[in-house]
Amino acid sequence: MTPLNQPFDKKTLDFEEKLAPLVGVIGKITECEVVPNAQIAQVKQPPFVAYFPLTFDDPVFSDATANDGTFEAVISLDVFAKVMGQGMQICGDLRAYLLDPYVRQLLRTHAGITIQKATPARSRSLTDLPFSAVYHHGFDLTIQYYRHYTSPIDVISAVEGFFNTQKEDE
Repeated sequence: MTPLNQPFDKKTLDFEEKLAPLVGVIGKITECEVVPNAQIAQVKQPPFVAYFPLTFDDPVFSDATANDGTFEAVISLDVFAKVMGQGMQICGDLRAYLLDPYVRQLLRTHAGITIQKATPARSRSLTDLPFSAVYHHGFDLTIQYYRHYTSPIDVISAVEGFFNTQKEDE
């Protein structure tokens, strides 16, 4: 018996790969370690930046399909520091640079990510951290990206002779 070729044998979009250039730029801007939210406990010492996708794969246009189109994601970015001023400075610089036309063009050209907007930076609260007396500031970044996945199923675009555009004789 031959194995069936399944359409779900591959990823439709590799999110880690898609976010890698953004994470790299965040690290260069802040000169801090950048980790997913789930790895906060593994960071040895603040300051560092944590990120977490709040929403993703939200179609930008109502006629987009799940396979092909422009999609939006909201990424929570959080700066952790031992000194309040340091955390505020890093967070403010990060937000300003991510909204800068140079960085936006760099990400659009080289990563296929368009930065749409960023919420104002705010102090945030998080409990049960493996650190003592940590200041936490952050904002949410909205990005857009293109997702393209082609299904292996044949798509019928027309049936010859099925639709007759000429008016029938009465």
